[in-house]
Amino acid sequence: MEQAVQDPIITASKDLDGATPITVPGGPWLMNADFARLGPDLLLTGADGQEQLLTGYFNTETPADLITEGGAVIAGDLATKLAGPVAPAEFAQAAPAAVADPIGRVETVEGGAEVTRADGTKITLGQGAPLFSGDVIETAEDASVGIVLADDSTLSLAESGRMVMDEIAYDPATETGNATISVVQGVFSFVSGQIAKVGPDAMVLRTPVANIGIRGTKIAGVAAAEGQENTISLLPDADGSIGEIAVSNSAGTIVLNQAGATTSLASAFQAPPKPIIVPVAQIQKQYSKALNSLPAKPAPQQDNAPEEAPVDGEEAAAEGDVLPEGEGENPEG
Repeated sequence: MEQAVQDPIITASKDLDGATPITVPGGPWLMNADFARLGPDLLLTGADGQEQLLTGYFNTETPADLITEGGAVIAGDLATKLAGPVAPAEFAQAAPAAVADPIGRVETVEGGAEVTRADGTKITLGQGAPLFSGDVIETAEDASVGIVLADDSTLSLAESGRMVMDEIAYDPATETGNATISVVQGVFSFVSGQIAKVGPDAMVLRTPVANIGIRGTKIAGVAAAEGQENTISLLPDADGSIGEIAVSNSAGTIVLNQAGATTSLASAFQAPPKPIIVPVAQIQKQYSKALNSLPAKPAPQQDNAPEEAPVDGEEAAAEGDVLPEGEGENPEG
């Protein structure tokens, strides 16, 4: 049974063990709200200044999922990351900076974009800025950001977007790892790297209405406001090959494995509908901002052995083996 937030203050821990979702009314209000942790409580503040205080929300070991009346979901662990630490300034001062390897970097920025670190520190993003697990990335109106991850995956987020780098781990020595990224709101695009080759569940993008299991491919989509369709489309890779994604939620799963395959849904509690085929050129136009911000896929890493002069004919043969890049040039639908 769901508990709805009807008043500015609700005792979230009274009858909840973390397994019962809390319904937050107001349509897209939740998706645009600012999350703040006040001791054991969760304070939600909308763009309109309205506030909802969920008292005792963090008293449970597993905080409850937050859902909208239309069926969009902010999972409890995602709400926790969006809320940040209890007191960001005190946390940053009391705890020495953890030594952590970046999980990626910002390759392109257009307009205003900022990141909130796990310790609550806010930083304006610029080209080359490192990114870490737990980072919350937000873009302003008419802004976009392009990112390269440690496994050579690339992704972008267009205007008025919010995305959380939930957990990303990659070992370049063994080319293994796992990644979960939550797109809370906004238009996005993604090209998979090494992690997606590990297994069907190794690379996952979460949206408020569905999870996207990446199995080696290029996609574009939008995590839309309440009442609007959230759309996910499959695109051909730079070499023309077609990968595969699984779109799933609590009501069902579908697989997209054709160029232009597109599914649209508005609720996490309704099964994703069968995909339709949309012309690739139309998809590229629809998501042009995100696709234009998508960084080029990094060239394969070379061994660190000293370079040697090529033997006769070797250089020409090597050059002949290189395939031309053709990202975004396939007009077929």
